[in-house]
Amino acid sequence: MATSGTAQAGFTTKLKRPFVSGVRFLKDVWAELQRVVWPSHEETYSYTAVVIIAVVVVAIWVGALDMIFTGLVRAFNLYH
Repeated sequence: MATSGTAQAGFTTKLKRPFVSGVRFLKDVWAELQRVVWPSHEETYSYTAVVIIAVVVVAIWVGALDMIFTGLVRAFNLYH
């Protein structure tokens, strides 16, 4: 028994569907990227500086807390 034309068309449609949706996805991504308002170089540099300063401040804060708690733990271990 030969396959009908509609059965063959359904099979090829199922085979093409992932590629069609993938191409549609990439077109949608490109369209969204065209709408993005990108920061200027100056804004990028200033944001980078803010992030680096924030990381340094947090690192100093965590390091200070670590030294304090390490000293406390060592002080309690000396007397036991």
